Amino acid sequence: MMAELHLSLIGFMGSGKTTVGQLMAQRLGRPFVDTDAMVEEKLGRPIAQIFSELGEEVFREAEQEALSDALRPDAPIVLSTGGGAPCAEGAMEWLRRRSLVVALQPPVEVLVARLSGTPQGRPLLQHKTGDALASHVQRLLLTRAACYAGAHVTWRQDLSSEEALDDALASIRWRLE
Repeated sequence: MMAELHLSLIGFMGSGKTTVGQLMAQRLGRPFVDTDAMVEEKLGRPIAQIFSELGEEVFREAEQEALSDALRPDAPIVLSTGGGAPCAEGAMEWLRRRSLVVALQPPVEVLVARLSGTPQGRPLLQHKTGDALASHVQRLLLTRAACYAGAHVTWRQDLSSEEALDDALASIRWRLE
């Protein structure tokens, strides 16, 4: 019998990967793992500090190690990846081989609204507000579109209600077993 698949959530920053991931983990009775939290723990500082003190390259290497480590065990988890994590060379193939990959893709206006309150904690958005933030988000989304398109499933719906979460989970539960 095949082992149960991991559930990996990918998507742009602010798409809800951590929030939805924690709720899905509760519903599935699985541990929740966040690659950003793994990187922060390993390098002993917040992501913004990692970018400013060690550089994006060090962050991306640690992120790929975290992704690899998180999906190695057979016991199924719910994984939230950093926004750029699945776009690294070989990352999406690894995610697809070891898990059911779900891309969270809320409308760009929703992303911009969510991100406008947190640019200081997000190195790729620092010093961007208003129209500059919106155009930067749209540019980054375009560069990552092909990567996110590699997901097995894409959820564009609003997942802020219990009912929406339950419906989303019902649509994939059979693929996890």
